[in-house]
Amino acid sequence: MAKRYTFRLETLLRLRQQREDEKKRVVAARLREIRTLQQRRQFLETEIDRHTTDMRDSLIQQWMDVEQVKLGRHWVMHLRRGALETDAQISAQRALLALERSTLAEARKETKVLDRLKERQRVAYLSEVNRREQIELDEMNVSRFAHAVMAENSE
Repeated sequence: MAKRYTFRLETLLRLRQQREDEKKRVVAARLREIRTLQQRRQFLETEIDRHTTDMRDSLIQQWMDVEQVKLGRHWVMHLRRGALETDAQISAQRALLALERSTLAEARKETKVLDRLKERQRVAYLSEVNRREQIELDEMNVSRFAHAVMAENSE
């Protein structure tokens, strides 16, 4: 029985797979961060809309004084500034995400190269094992035939 196939670069393949997995985790974390920022942006937009509607309703009812209007406008401006800052953060995170995705793609490529090499070597190994087994079978058949011929001649 032939010995089991072992890929001599298995350790390197495992290291590359671990590196690829780490890159996947980094990309996933960046996507979570972007999703959190988008939720924050959506919350700020909702708050701006709600507060603007409340101020309009109060002005229509004419019970709001000038100081309340100033404070309301100041608060809306603060919320808008927060939304703009969040947009800037989202843009920065997306730029980082693009870089991280490119490093992930490179890590995937490096891993796939070794995977393909491993598979090619495994196929070559199995065909060599099959070839050797066939040679052994042929030799055994030749030996049997020779023994059978000798046995016939001796009779």
